[in-house]
Amino acid sequence: MSNDHQLTHYLVTDLGAMTRGRGVWDAKGAPLKSGVGWVPVNQIISPFDTIASPNPWGSHGDCRLRTDPDTLVDVTLPDGPDLRFVLCDIAGLDGADLGICARGFARRMIAELETEGLRIFSSFEQEYWLDMPGSGAATPGFSYQRAIRNEPFGAALMALLQQAGCAPEMLLAEFAADQFEMTMEPSFGIASADRAVVSREVVRAAVHHAGGSASFCPLRVAGGVGSGVHVHLSLWDRDGNPLLHDPEGLGGLTVLGQAFCAGIVRHMPALCALTASSVVSYERLQPHRWSSAYTCMGDRNREATLRICPVVTGGSTPVDHQFNVEYRAADATANPYLILGALIAAGLDGIRAGLGAPPLVNTDPSEWPEADLAARGIERLPQSLGKALNRLEADEVLCAALGAPLVEAFLLAKRHEIEACEGLDADAVCARYAAIY
Repeated sequence: MSNDHQLTHYLVTDLGAMTRGRGVWDAKGAPLKSGVGWVPVNQIISPFDTIASPNPWGSHGDCRLRTDPDTLVDVTLPDGPDLRFVLCDIAGLDGADLGICARGFARRMIAELETEGLRIFSSFEQEYWLDMPGSGAATPGFSYQRAIRNEPFGAALMALLQQAGCAPEMLLAEFAADQFEMTMEPSFGIASADRAVVSREVVRAAVHHAGGSASFCPLRVAGGVGSGVHVHLSLWDRDGNPLLHDPEGLGGLTVLGQAFCAGIVRHMPALCALTASSVVSYERLQPHRWSSAYTCMGDRNREATLRICPVVTGGSTPVDHQFNVEYRAADATANPYLILGALIAAGLDGIRAGLGAPPLVNTDPSEWPEADLAARGIERLPQSLGKALNRLEADEVLCAALGAPLVEAFLLAKRHEIEACEGLDADAVCARYAAIY
């Protein structure tokens, strides 16, 4: 084998949260700045590897996967192969934005927020199912039994994630059998979404090499425990000062924070299409499941879609530096860049509109009388992907932020995905997605 070249995979995450790309036999060192050729219609390949037709491109069109050298990952699995890849944006042959790149959308929203003197500070928590050889009988939720049965793989995985630039914080046994969660340090800008993509691919590769399987599917069995993605958000200024916390404000939020959160709550029905982007997602978003089911914000309430998170007092980290909110109606069938960009767009709309704080819901909203919910402007989240897509299509703010090409491509891809699941019962839907994600 040549010692002056190596295989680097140029990757992009499509509208179904599948990370696809091409391997390039390139010279050692930085990836090619010019990127590699790609096909626009690849953005709307379904998770089931089918393509909606007709579509805007058909057999025509060419574009480039333009590399972001800062995202280069180059790690070696224990006793295994190298994982060398770089994340990319989709651009035209002339380098122009084609308007169909999810990562490009997130970057635009981050830049738009910065025009207001604000920076997003965020992190993705990700839950997943892990089936490893020799793991034996089921172990209790959150138990040390499960954690230690996962060793030495767990420690090796965290080391890989660290080497891959994901800044891992925790790996924990979750509630359901064979369920784990990994968390990453919060970061400014687009890094949190990049880390979400990278960490999933590192987990999948490492687990496969160890003879096991991992699935980030929201639900493996109808009526069972779900796996979600929880997105933690806070706002900071250009000088490094946190801006969300006011101990005298509602829920501990500043006026700015209240407006930001109100924007997210206002757009929640449409946001679901972008954050819970599959047919199976809506089997998970049910009351009494800690997964969120209503358009509301709560103070440390895990039934709320937007949760004001707890802080530690008396420690070395100031409270305002810890303070954040958590968006809970997301899962790994949604593109992390669409999630991050859409949450910024919704929150920014709340800031620019000067919205007041939404009411705090600190109990299970499904136990409230319908009249009380209506009086507070609280409604059920969409109960199917189709209904969520309709709410997105009607949301002028989010559609304007996404841009017409991305909206058209997303709606087309997701409605095609719905058609592919027609006639399947809930168990069959869960099984189909679990095998893919």
